[in-house]
Amino acid sequence: MLQIESLSCFRQDRYLFKDLNAKVLPGQALQIVGENGAGKTTLFKILAGLFEEYDGRVIIADAVGSLYLGHRYGVNDQLTPVENLKFLLSLNEIQLAPGLLTAALARFQLSAEFDQPCAALSEGQKKRVALARLMLTSARIWLLDEAFSALDAPGRAVLSEVCQAHLASGGILIFSSHQGIPEFAAAAQLRLEVGS
Repeated sequence: MLQIESLSCFRQDRYLFKDLNAKVLPGQALQIVGENGAGKTTLFKILAGLFEEYDGRVIIADAVGSLYLGHRYGVNDQLTPVENLKFLLSLNEIQLAPGLLTAALARFQLSAEFDQPCAALSEGQKKRVALARLMLTSARIWLLDEAFSALDAPGRAVLSEVCQAHLASGGILIFSSHQGIPEFAAAAQLRLEVGS
């Protein structure tokens, strides 16, 4: 469970958001909506524990772990997709069989790009390298800030399927998107608007 209680954030002489409240249970998705500059990314950083200048409380039950994917992909252009995943896993002292890494990349339609430097990939392909981390994490809370952007229709469909499977297994999903995602709309049982 993730619960937000009376969450407020005051920055640059204004409230980005004030008195937000939400409760997200296992198997539920929460969509964060708001205009550009409304405070969505700041809210994600608060939920991920990366920003501490706020009032109110964020309660995460049972040390379930979270994975935050923001606007910056965290992909090193000099490394291949496989090397990027190995490096990111090593930061968390996670060791997985190489077959799992390539399977995660294949799930995001990157089979032909395993050994190419990421500098040779398109923005959408780099985004999919970052999203492949979703297949390798045990975190039960996924925080996806504009994860559907820079993806073509097949890429959005794969991400939608992966998110649906995460929810079906009892995971929690918190996401934002400026794009219409009709194939995923049913998963967003809850909406929280910021900046209004």
